[in-house]
Amino acid sequence: MRCFGRYALVFVSVVAGALVSAPMTSADSPVTFQCHWDATCPEVMIAGDPYATLGGGPAPFRGYGDPSLERDPVTGTLWMSYSWLDVLVTSFSPPPVFDFGVRTHIARSDDNGATFTYVGAANAPTSINHPDSNAPGWTQQEVSTLLREPAGGWQLLWLTYFDPQGTPAPGAPDGHSDPYFMRSLAAAPGDLGDVSQAWARGSGTSASFGAQYNLSVLPQLSDCVALTEPALFAKAGVTYLATNCVVVDGSGRRDDLERLVLLRQEASGYSYVGTLLTYDDAVDLGASRIEQADLLFSQSGAVILIATPIRNSPAPNHLGCVAFEVTDIASAQVRRDAGGDAVQLSRITGDDNGIGAGLCTYDAASSTGVLMVMHDQPTPNEVEFSMRATGIHPEVAAPPAVGGAALAPDLPATAGEGDGARRWWFVAAAAAVLCAAIGVGFVRCRRSVFP
Repeated sequence: MRCFGRYALVFVSVVAGALVSAPMTSADSPVTFQCHWDATCPEVMIAGDPYATLGGGPAPFRGYGDPSLERDPVTGTLWMSYSWLDVLVTSFSPPPVFDFGVRTHIARSDDNGATFTYVGAANAPTSINHPDSNAPGWTQQEVSTLLREPAGGWQLLWLTYFDPQGTPAPGAPDGHSDPYFMRSLAAAPGDLGDVSQAWARGSGTSASFGAQYNLSVLPQLSDCVALTEPALFAKAGVTYLATNCVVVDGSGRRDDLERLVLLRQEASGYSYVGTLLTYDDAVDLGASRIEQADLLFSQSGAVILIATPIRNSPAPNHLGCVAFEVTDIASAQVRRDAGGDAVQLSRITGDDNGIGAGLCTYDAASSTGVLMVMHDQPTPNEVEFSMRATGIHPEVAAPPAVGGAALAPDLPATAGEGDGARRWWFVAAAAAVLCAAIGVGFVRCRRSVFP
């Protein structure tokens, strides 16, 4: 985006003063971006991991979803966990019985996100009988989150749940139940999934699935029937878990009580930190609730929260991704304006003829910028998930500090877009003042659309 100064020196002086004393904030002009099905928002493919097929043609349920990016600060390799979608055949007997399948795959990039290569599968759907009812079904594996632990080593956390056999008829309840988090630790990302453990659940999940921790015993989460959409994050030697608290009572799902909470990982499980976003925040975004969180460092070292607003109706349900600044991760504080509303840094939407765009992730070292998932329905019986590189690098309008010292320890030492944007503000201010002093009447400047 380009901006051009006007003809009066007084205007130049006012602009210079504004740049120096009152930098533009996201509340003044939150950045918006629309992702299209073209080269401006290119598809990210994984070499060696093509979309699922069935009977020699594309599977009716296929693609990549739920990405999570994490850079290895030692090697510089960019790692990604993601959902890989396919079709499960429960029975070949006429009529055949099909189910949709979701599993977690791992990929790597050695060129800062320009290309990704498949490494292996961390899990797969498993045919089981429900431990309480003995009903036949599958354990589905989705929504993974990847983290390099502060002390070294890697952690992968993902959502699993019981899925009864047989795809339900359109509009019929899907019957999914008993969500819980699975966890895997390994010295290297490629080994994640070799050993895994049923890890954490809410009060609505049967203890028979063996999850080690019931998070609903925390007083602040006592109404959380389920915990979904996990997001791991580490800062200052502490590992955090952001997760969606689902509340259900006799009247059904209570969107008005649903919230995005932050927990701190402890040696004995988790402790409660606070609430990041609430139902009121969802309403401000035109949604019923906010899910699918990702916590990350910006290129300047600021802590950013990206999440997807979701509405019950009308379609599309997913309303893209919104970025917020977390001003204090240790107390789960999101930047808010004088009225108490969460301040939007940016809002990214996308062309989507399915459930709607969303499921975003980001790493400051990745040339992809924010990765967003969009959905296509070529026919009424097909759904294709597609990861798209938006090129957007979330940043606060006024980064916390200037220079390399502001960078988070896990970020690359090379200057990124956040540093360039900072330098622009100071250079522009200095140029405007200089122009005013020498009587130049025209100022031409260039500003990045999204620093």
